[in-house]
Amino acid sequence: MSIFDSLGNRAQQGQQGQQMNPQAMQNELGSIKADPGKYLKGHGFNIPSGMTDPKQITQHLLRTGQVGSPRLQQVMRMLGR
Repeated sequence: MSIFDSLGNRAQQGQQGQQMNPQAMQNELGSIKADPGKYLKGHGFNIPSGMTDPKQITQHLLRTGQVGSPRLQQVMRMLGR
């Protein structure tokens, strides 16, 4: 399962597999925006300490094989970027 599958499943289901309410989703998004490296570490990804720039993190995940390029491209299309 990729990072995007994992995060997508957690965002929709919450910790206990329950559907998350809009406020919980906003809280989750706030956590991601506040410290993406810490958030990803908390979800099992290997992110070096102090790495906070989303572009750096993305390159690191691609370079280390934690995320594949096809999946990243799919997510970027979904985000309209």
